[in-house]
Amino acid sequence: MKLSTLSSLVIITLSLFQISCMQQDKKQDPYKEGDIVTWKINNHLILKAEVGQRREHSLENHSKRGEAEFYRPQYERYLGQFPIDYQPIGFDKISESEARDMPISKHSGRRYEFNLMLNGSTVQASDRVVESNDTLDHPDQVKVVINSYQASLTTKEATEKEEREVKAKYEKELSEKYGLHCRTRDDIGIPHCFGNSINPQVSGIVFSFLNDGKIKAISYDPIYGGIKVEWYFHPSNLQHWQEIDTAIWDLIETWNISPIE
Repeated sequence: MKLSTLSSLVIITLSLFQISCMQQDKKQDPYKEGDIVTWKINNHLILKAEVGQRREHSLENHSKRGEAEFYRPQYERYLGQFPIDYQPIGFDKISESEARDMPISKHSGRRYEFNLMLNGSTVQASDRVVESNDTLDHPDQVKVVINSYQASLTTKEATEKEEREVKAKYEKELSEKYGLHCRTRDDIGIPHCFGNSINPQVSGIVFSFLNDGKIKAISYDPIYGGIKVEWYFHPSNLQHWQEIDTAIWDLIETWNISPIE
């Protein structure tokens, strides 16, 4: 009887171990560096790219946010981490009918992401969410997020509306140093800046200095059928904002295989 009980315990333990291993396998990144992926954001923006350096899963970060059980790497849309001067391979455009018939890619959290690295730096990327205080793995890292997005106002229109309605002090030194238009709102006390994008179809970029020591840059415009582009970086690299802006739009343009304007 004791032997039978012991055998049952061994079988149960092995079964639980096997299930745990299977679950762990399912939670591994399904892509490896060099794989070719095709992800549709909308009819106007279909990304086809050779994926770059993969990132490590930050279990602690996701557990703090209560997301550990909802981690679905098969639906993560992360293109990789690339140096700021990375030159991607391009692919032929598909037909309009193929673009319209292709389903929107299943995704986790409506995020299509990639990272850039400045100043020749390298680091192992993590999937710490961009809203977290410790999202940057290195001061020279830039985390980029793209979403399909429809807004009633463009970036520039929303900024001009806020300037009319909210009291703020013009920051001359900051503006002249970085080629931006910067103001500090009376109710927040943190600078916000506006800059003109290198992309003529983008009405502008808003830079917000966040309390956790990073800067958030954001644009939302009708380009590519309506998208929102956000990037998070360290304040020490604000002088590189035009270089970052240029790299982001060059990569999106090269990766996009949709022919629909």
